[in-house]
Amino acid sequence: MATVNRPRATNSKTAKGAAPSEMAKIATQAMNLQDEIRIRAFHLFVQRGCKHGRDLEDWVRAESEVLARFGAHTA
Repeated sequence: MATVNRPRATNSKTAKGAAPSEMAKIATQAMNLQDEIRIRAFHLFVQRGCKHGRDLEDWVRAESEVLARFGAHTA
């Protein structure tokens, strides 16, 4: 009779200690933050009259504003 290899029972925690559902929540929050930053950077671009060449400045300012609003800090 052939033997069936079955996966061993594992802890529901991932290597970093967060459950898969927690990891999904963190990933979703990160995507939402990036979307907020992207939208704010676009609004800054529009406020400047849609003049190109300052995209990095817009992104950094937007990132700073959004992270401050959410109480997060950059590393």
